[in-house]
Amino acid sequence: MVKKKIKKVNLNLIRKQIDAVDKSILRSLSKRVDLVIAAGESKKEIGDQSYYKPEREAQIINALISENKSKLNKNHIKNIYREIISACFSLEKKIEIFFLGPKGTYSELAAIDHFGQSAKRTSCSDINQIFLKINEENCFGIVPVENSSEGSVNQTLDCLQSEELTICGELELSIEHALLSKSKKLQNIYLVCGHEQALSQCRLWLNRKIPNAELISVESSGIAIEKAKKSNNVAAIAHASNANEFKLNVLRKNIEDQKNNTTRFLIIGKINAKKSGKDKTSILISLDNKPGALSKVLKVFESNKINLSHIQSRPNKSDKWQYSFFLDFEGHIEDIKVKNLVKKLSSVTQTLKLLGSYPKSI
Repeated sequence: MVKKKIKKVNLNLIRKQIDAVDKSILRSLSKRVDLVIAAGESKKEIGDQSYYKPEREAQIINALISENKSKLNKNHIKNIYREIISACFSLEKKIEIFFLGPKGTYSELAAIDHFGQSAKRTSCSDINQIFLKINEENCFGIVPVENSSEGSVNQTLDCLQSEELTICGELELSIEHALLSKSKKLQNIYLVCGHEQALSQCRLWLNRKIPNAELISVESSGIAIEKAKKSNNVAAIAHASNANEFKLNVLRKNIEDQKNNTTRFLIIGKINAKKSGKDKTSILISLDNKPGALSKVLKVFESNKINLSHIQSRPNKSDKWQYSFFLDFEGHIEDIKVKNLVKKLSSVTQTLKLLGSYPKSI
């Protein structure tokens, strides 16, 4: 009896200490908000109209991760401070984020992951519409560009060719598929809806667990959810976090065939991100249609000792039977080394378009 009383006293003391820490955090947050608003006023005085600073956000979060000595891991720190930055930023200036909708898609989850809950999110019917919607500095789009198991998203690459927008950020989102339905039993499912990539990423699991179910490809996981809401015999492949909002049951989690499945998203807008210290640059080039043209490009990277992290070809939209190449590499266009690289690349390519320099995904 005495031992139980001692434990209760200790618990009450710990709770009081937690309450004191929470009040201290709240005072610090209040001070941070005041400083953010003051920074906004200062920017107005010097004529700086660009409120979203991707390089500054990346520097803040990377520095905090480096300083972290607590039991919180890197993702905990990133998620906490994304929301703090988002909330503070919303008091300074409202920004609008366009994503591939409807609600409940992985694109919306990516938008929340990168911009936090406080940014306004607007869904678009397709990737091309996202590019067309961005018509001012405080509007941004988030678009999928490649998946670790399914490869590049061609519509995004084609829009980067044709539209004059800048890549100002990136993030990598872990794709964890779940099977959602009004039904509570897997054996009741006769039809599974999902984006074509989601169906492909879960094909082995679906064939093994519900081999007789018909698989229907739809434009997004959001549309799959809408179809699942209408029938007890239909299931949607989507993220498990959608279940509560759409009043669906999670029949199974983690149904993807590859457990390290990741999609890379790009942030597009009308601003140029400054150097953050951990940056990446993307360019688009076209080449002469003759032997050795691509080899010359690769030799330029080798001689300048710059790591080429990604290369992808797409048909050139303005020249039949010609191809454009998308290249991602380490460094920022403001770096002397990268400036020299781009200058040399211009001499061995037909055309070269800078798509953007931006902070690497945290």
